[in-house]
Amino acid sequence: MARLTRVRAVPWLLLFEVARGLRSHVMDTLSPADRRRVAEILRKSHGNPTRITPRERDELRRLAGKLDLRRLAQDLAPRVAGARRGRRR
Repeated sequence: MARLTRVRAVPWLLLFEVARGLRSHVMDTLSPADRRRVAEILRKSHGNPTRITPRERDELRRLAGKLDLRRLAQDLAPRVAGARRGRRR
């Protein structure tokens, strides 16, 4: 029963909004070739960082460096702050 309570406690709508904002930012910032390369590396490694070669790790860092994290934070902040404000105890 405790597990079900934890699953219900996850703010699913907030999680969805953050994921949607992140996807939109990545789609606007990275070129299709860059997105394809990130997907290739992640697919090959099955999401396990120990399966990434040093060269691929450097490539992922370079691609992540293209993301404008300040703009991403500015885009996501109102969604997160609005969700926290509306929460009841």
